[in-house]
Amino acid sequence: MLKSLTFEDEYPQEMLFLENATKEYILMSDEQEIFCYHSIDKKDSNKFTILFIQGFGSGVYSWTDLWDELNKEFNLIVLDPRDKETVKLNKKKKCTVQRIALDIAEVAHYFKIDKEKLILFGSSIGASYIANSLRRRLIDPKCCFFAGPSVKPRNPKFLLKLAIILPSNIVDIVGKFVGRKYLRNKVAEGFQRKVFYKRLEKIDVRRWKRCIRIHNYIADEDFNAIECPVYIITTKGDKYHHLESVQEVHELIENSTIVDVPSYEYYHTKPGVMEFTERISKLIYER
Repeated sequence: MLKSLTFEDEYPQEMLFLENATKEYILMSDEQEIFCYHSIDKKDSNKFTILFIQGFGSGVYSWTDLWDELNKEFNLIVLDPRDKETVKLNKKKKCTVQRIALDIAEVAHYFKIDKEKLILFGSSIGASYIANSLRRRLIDPKCCFFAGPSVKPRNPKFLLKLAIILPSNIVDIVGKFVGRKYLRNKVAEGFQRKVFYKRLEKIDVRRWKRCIRIHNYIADEDFNAIECPVYIITTKGDKYHHLESVQEVHELIENSTIVDVPSYEYYHTKPGVMEFTERISKLIYER
């Protein structure tokens, strides 16, 4: 009997940025440490720096090809928000959109990034974290890139109710079963669905419950208050990040531009990420 291919076999990734990046825990103002990968080149102060914030439940296997390409052109910082397992979240510390928004600003301040050289990149709810930081004027970047943003989180409400009512061990079993069924209907077959399945396998249910307030957050006022240039990445091939939701964000941000791409794989895997990085570079340098 033939053994089925693993995700890593089917979608091999070099992970050059992750292998060579500095791994660092940075102390925030509330005494919580936040984990970052970074490739800050202090010798080259003329480089732009991209501060990258993933969506909820993302993993390195989602973005590593793009990070490898971005790191050839820019300084790169990948900030893991408080919902990630790399962050050893203290029981008394907050895990909210507002607190993560402050973390983003504090990380940028820690690295002493010139605002004229700072680019923010947020995926999914990562865009909402950035939007809240911008609304509160905690940070002032040159421009932002949002991939698949939405005003409301997309997690099924049924799972949220389960998380509130049931113990974590029950949610872990039932929730993952329901989650896989949900993803089969909501996510395009191929790379994206397999990425989402892998995220689901790695979800820490106790952390998910602790960060439950994130899943109920509505970011319309945050997006509407953004003044800096924003490039919104979207594709018709992404069934999960609906075009209607992305368009709603676009209409809320006065100074925003839609960057349409052919597929989800195009800006996540090779060879598409090479051309996608060139497009990002052109937009940044033209700006």
